[in-house]
Amino acid sequence: MKNKFIKNIIARMSEDQKIGALLTLGMTGTIIRPHIRDSIIKYHCGGLRLTPIARFFGSYVDPRSGKTVVDINDTKGFKKELPAPSVSVTQYAQMLDELSALAASRPLALPLHFSFDQEGGSSADFSFGGVNIFPKPMGIRASGDPGLAYAVAKAAARQAKAAGFSWIHSPVLDINTDPLNPEIYTRAYSDRAEEVAEYAVKTCEGFKEEQLIATGKHFPGRGDSAVDAHFEVPVIKAGRDTIMNRELLPYRELIKRDLLPSIMTAHSIFPAFDDTDIATVSKPIITGLLRDTLGFEGVITTDSMTMGGVAVRYGVPNACALSLEAGADLVLMKAENSLIGEVFNKIKEFVSAGRITEAELDKKVYRVLKVKYDNGLFSPQLREDPQDVLNDPGIIALSRHMAKRSVLVIKNRDLPLQKTGKVLIVEQIGKTPNDSFWHPGIMYKNCLKYTAADYLETDFTFDENDRERILQNIPRYDSVVITSFYMRGKLSNNEFIEELLVKFNAAGSPKIIVITNTPYPISVPKNCPNLIISLATSPANMEVCAGVLFGEEHAEGQWPVEWQMETGADRIRTDA
Repeated sequence: MKNKFIKNIIARMSEDQKIGALLTLGMTGTIIRPHIRDSIIKYHCGGLRLTPIARFFGSYVDPRSGKTVVDINDTKGFKKELPAPSVSVTQYAQMLDELSALAASRPLALPLHFSFDQEGGSSADFSFGGVNIFPKPMGIRASGDPGLAYAVAKAAARQAKAAGFSWIHSPVLDINTDPLNPEIYTRAYSDRAEEVAEYAVKTCEGFKEEQLIATGKHFPGRGDSAVDAHFEVPVIKAGRDTIMNRELLPYRELIKRDLLPSIMTAHSIFPAFDDTDIATVSKPIITGLLRDTLGFEGVITTDSMTMGGVAVRYGVPNACALSLEAGADLVLMKAENSLIGEVFNKIKEFVSAGRITEAELDKKVYRVLKVKYDNGLFSPQLREDPQDVLNDPGIIALSRHMAKRSVLVIKNRDLPLQKTGKVLIVEQIGKTPNDSFWHPGIMYKNCLKYTAADYLETDFTFDENDRERILQNIPRYDSVVITSFYMRGKLSNNEFIEELLVKFNAAGSPKIIVITNTPYPISVPKNCPNLIISLATSPANMEVCAGVLFGEEHAEGQWPVEWQMETGADRIRTDA
């Protein structure tokens, strides 16, 4: 422990304060409710994982079976059908300042960290109020320019820091080698380890310049799997040599360059290193592989400990304590219910029993506090005005440029569409903040710039009523644009869209254009004569897709993966 300032703080901390410093607890919504104050004052939490556009943190429901895998509902009686209160980014920043002031009133005034997901596209906790959203990591790779990854990271970090966020759970370092992976897919830069490393290095350089704490995930690597850890336990069967040379390549590069202040563990089993335990609670993987073999000295954080794979196997409180015993430093536990107290007390039991020694506890607290110190959280910082940053012409232009550089046209038999024809836009209700900047119907809104289109809105996964309405309406149109977007935890609409394509391709009318957000079978229906891949469902990418439909925009994305798509009889690979 070289930092005397941090050492002196630890010497004055109680055991409860030390345990709390190792907890990142959840906060949904945009107002401070009583249990959030308890998290900060009663449980001394080190930070909050923020999910502003949701009012509550929901249970994980397996999309295939409909079964609730882990029930983590709150017990406070909040009405779940209500949305989170709408606020501006400036108002949200003021709320975070209030939380920081609350933390400063604690003994020792230890600062909170505010962590969030902002991978790109719909994987963005900071998505409201006009923030400029960039494509998914695979969309950034589709640009063909690692320098743009650096520019995007700096722009994303500037916006986040101005709003008050301090710790980002990015970049994704997984190598998406399984095209059927339901959890990682376009969240990875590529299925080639060298490219993931190249783009991640530039991303982390951008974050570091802006003092936004980066988190590489999911260690040792979640790309080689067709199982979603939110609902069950993936087993990564790759051999030791493959994992060392492929999955760990980005980690080795980033650790060597001192660009990774923190690393997040994967809720998966890696038999090559530990055939018994999930990596998050595995000492051979966390301490043996990450600390000893790779020499990582930064903060090791868990992924969300309420995810089905780990929670069902060990129980949430026990899993949190086991992860710290195995060598993790920071526990991410987002459920806003009685689990908070249960987790805190279980960790206390492990400390009292000597399973986590006082010396180990101090080392964990040191690593967590030092990364905060290194990134200015202990010092008052002058922040940019958040609205000024969101309105920065350079950031807005970069968002638009990245959209063009990430969209791909794969099949274009009937494109561009005639602006004078009868056009129907069939669009799913996706994950949006539902404000004036990003809302259901964003594709339709952009199409109105070019034609007097009609609009048919559906659930993200079509229900029976959606299917009936689609079948009844589309014969009346010359062209039908239908979204086939994929999102983790939702069932695909591929089968129904394939039936439409067979029926109406044979009839010759209407022309059907499919817009999807991945290059993989999880979202790409077979036999599409017109196929656009957006690699994000966010406003700028939808704006570009609408322009491409009507010949007013040119899609500039490069094919981002080694894997090659099959669409009907064609095998697609393009670097154009």
